[in-house]
Amino acid sequence: MGLSRDAVSLLDQITTRVVAATERAERLRTQLAEAEDDLDRLRVAEQVVKEILAEEPADEPAAVYQRALPADRAAQLLPGGRLICFRHEAAGVHVLPADYQALLSAVCSGQAPLPVKTICEQLGLSTEPGQVEGTRAKLNRLVERGWLRKTPAGTFAPPT
Repeated sequence: MGLSRDAVSLLDQITTRVVAATERAERLRTQLAEAEDDLDRLRVAEQVVKEILAEEPADEPAAVYQRALPADRAAQLLPGGRLICFRHEAAGVHVLPADYQALLSAVCSGQAPLPVKTICEQLGLSTEPGQVEGTRAKLNRLVERGWLRKTPAGTFAPPT
């Protein structure tokens, strides 16, 4: 008792539909994961902005920036408003502000490239998303200026 041609044809159509539905489901799972990542980043950004707005009264941007900088930092601004100089321009690590020196020290003392959260833990900083993202921004600034390097995995290491 074999299957008729109509039954085989029907089974082939069902198999084709199963394959198509599986591919569509996989695409939707990928899109959902990407949307959830975007949502997480937006929530962190929203939290950081709320924290900043809660600390700072509405003011001119330049006044807010100058008020946010301690007096010694305001004096350290380089031409173009940069606080962190390029490594090749510096006479040594001592030209960096203390918090950047601490970040550099934490990264350089590690045996392997370190993720931002581990660096925060080493320095006794909070591992809340806002603190971690602020620290990541400083580390990225050190990378841009040649003081550190960033691995493809997103960890930070001493320059080569």
